[in-house]
Amino acid sequence: MSQIEQKFREFLSKKPEVETCYQEGLINRRSLARYLVKQRISQSNQLEATIAMLRRFPFQKLLPPSQDLFKQIKINIKDHITILNFEKEKELVQKLQLLITHTNYDRGDTLKIVVGSSSVKVFLDEENEKKVKDSLEKFKLKNKYSHISEISVGFPEEAREERGILSTITKELTVNGIVISELLTASPELLIYLKEEYVLKAYDILKRLQK
Repeated sequence: MSQIEQKFREFLSKKPEVETCYQEGLINRRSLARYLVKQRISQSNQLEATIAMLRRFPFQKLLPPSQDLFKQIKINIKDHITILNFEKEKELVQKLQLLITHTNYDRGDTLKIVVGSSSVKVFLDEENEKKVKDSLEKFKLKNKYSHISEISVGFPEEAREERGILSTITKELTVNGIVISELLTASPELLIYLKEEYVLKAYDILKRLQK
């Protein structure tokens, strides 16, 4: 893999909309190469080498998922979510297990726990943060995200076998300038967490995908 291609792959991971525009024919190869030179992905004397790289580059031609699946999605929104990001500790995980038993999910309370390799994230209602503060204050809090909205996107069961659903949604949100704070999957349900300022725009985008 050439250095230009490596930089281009990193560039696409940050700007997936460029790949979409190229695949749909909105920009041609030479125009994209000039843009990459302008973005310093390659040098000004490497225009032809950049064009050659684009000619060889294995752009993924993913077939769009069945539109019928998007027509069947159910969208629910919940505001006032807080995300707490703790440094991972065994005692913390044990404490959180006790909190689950005191969470009234039937009433609609939110408490989701994600245990990663180095951190533990807790998703909960802002109004319940004070209730768990005493139990968790001894543990190292790395980050806290407030004023978060949760968008639940429920798909029919057959969506489990369909390719491209997640990438379609995330690409549409990204192209439209929406920053996804967190993303959780409980197939066939997708949970999208973003700042409350983005929620109405994100909802409109998801509704458009239903049509």
